[in-house]
Amino acid sequence: MEPEKVSFANCRGETLAGMLHYPQEQNARGAAILCHGMESNKESDKLVYLGEALAQKGMLTLRFDFAYGGESSGRFEDITYAGEVADLKAAFSFMRGRHEGKIAILGSSMGGTVALLFAAQSTEVATLVTVAAPVHPERFTSRLLTAEQLQQWRDTGHTFYHGQRINVSLLHDLEQINVPEAAKKITCPVLILHGDMDDVVPVEEAHELHQCIAGVKKLSILNGADHRFSNALHTNRAVSEAIEWLCEHVG
Repeated sequence: MEPEKVSFANCRGETLAGMLHYPQEQNARGAAILCHGMESNKESDKLVYLGEALAQKGMLTLRFDFAYGGESSGRFEDITYAGEVADLKAAFSFMRGRHEGKIAILGSSMGGTVALLFAAQSTEVATLVTVAAPVHPERFTSRLLTAEQLQQWRDTGHTFYHGQRINVSLLHDLEQINVPEAAKKITCPVLILHGDMDDVVPVEEAHELHQCIAGVKKLSILNGADHRFSNALHTNRAVSEAIEWLCEHVG
């Protein structure tokens, strides 16, 4: 069945665009929401494949663009973790209107961190899968910028990342969030997927996340995998493990 173009509003009045994959069966065995990373969107090859594969497994699946990306309204320069958590809340509410049963979330990179922060706030999340998710996004600033550049970001109100403007609201946001503390509040089962050759998010952060999760959890480290799982073998394994986990805990 062809996916349906859908849209819904976030709490800021922006329109979020999504694609909804329907299972062949009339009654879905469960539902899933797929969250992309910072410079990606819902048309990521991995998310498109996951949407199709999960629908074939009988799960109603939504992949959507956060407010700054893809076909959604909003500006990239306004990106914050808090804003994306609010977007995910809107996506979850949209899915709750379509499905009364269990709803899972899978998030990649920044989308994985956003999923963790949301799951810490909501007991409705049935299960969670993170892929290369930063546990210490606040460390990116010191890793990417000098002290002088950081101060300039504060003074001017913006900086540039990969040629794109980012407002100081992201810096303020990073100073407020605490992912390890949030992770300790998560009650649903969590699968953590990470590559040991990730040069964007150190694999040690995946181990730390695993320690923070108090309930049912699994840590899967893929040997040789980078941040984007650019090797097809690593992608296939990660996708396979994610599908198996989601079907086990939602179906």
